[in-house]
Amino acid sequence: MDNHGHGSNNPRIPPITGLMAFESVARHGSFSRAADELSITQSAVSHRISQLESLVGASLLIRIGHSVSLAPAGKELLPYVREGLGCLRAGLAKISTEGKPILKLSLAPAIASNWLIQRLSAFHRKHPDINLEINVSSRNINLRTGEADVAIRCGEGRWDGLDAIELIPLKEIAVCSPAYKKAHPWLRCLEDLERATLLRHPLVSWKRWFSSLGVELRTPPSGMSFSEISLLITAAECSQGIALVFDVLVERQRQDGTLVQPVPQSVVSERSYYIVTPTGAPRNEPKQAFIDWLLTLQPEQKAR
Repeated sequence: MDNHGHGSNNPRIPPITGLMAFESVARHGSFSRAADELSITQSAVSHRISQLESLVGASLLIRIGHSVSLAPAGKELLPYVREGLGCLRAGLAKISTEGKPILKLSLAPAIASNWLIQRLSAFHRKHPDINLEINVSSRNINLRTGEADVAIRCGEGRWDGLDAIELIPLKEIAVCSPAYKKAHPWLRCLEDLERATLLRHPLVSWKRWFSSLGVELRTPPSGMSFSEISLLITAAECSQGIALVFDVLVERQRQDGTLVQPVPQSVVSERSYYIVTPTGAPRNEPKQAFIDWLLTLQPEQKAR
């Protein structure tokens, strides 16, 4: 046994930079995306993983062309690396808060800018001792590795390894600018939408919406489609056409009059927004306080 109390047969712990590179490549399935995330070059990522493989004495990744997959040893090692990095992040967070606990929240841009941001001041007034670190991203980050403590996600409430509490039931509504509606005075009923410019997003389908309302209308095979809901809403505000969106995401615009409903129909969505946490993860006081505060907003949503 050495002076630090470790047996001589214990394997050497590799540099954390190599472990982080391995976890990032494994999560993204891409050296280039890992390089972007870690703010280093692809060759640096490859070098760090090569060093790691040399230290552990086994190949961790299988590279075929541009595709990357886990080798058997990589599959075995990955969960331990993720757990270790998660514990390290949690420990560092505890000693770097300058006396205030940090709660890391993950959510998509649309719900962040169109719902949460208007309400956050109430949370800070109630809990001035909690620092809220907000990660806005269109991708679902890995909660189980400690990238965030709590997430707000849109879906049907089922994610592997995660617990979900319904926060906001959703309705799908059509919206446009007052200027667009004025420029199309013939736009009076549901069937008139067939002649309108329909803006699209993959999360909400016009065809499915029409079908749910009991009508079979022709939807144009081409037109503007947006990968981000926030941009879809902005396009509608700029009179580019009619957007099909979740009602909660356009509350402010409807109140301000920058968006109106050209037709009154709505459809209850199969999706809701959920509060999501890792299954079995302990809820410390900041996390529980934030979840409890979010749940106080539910009557406000259900009453709208």
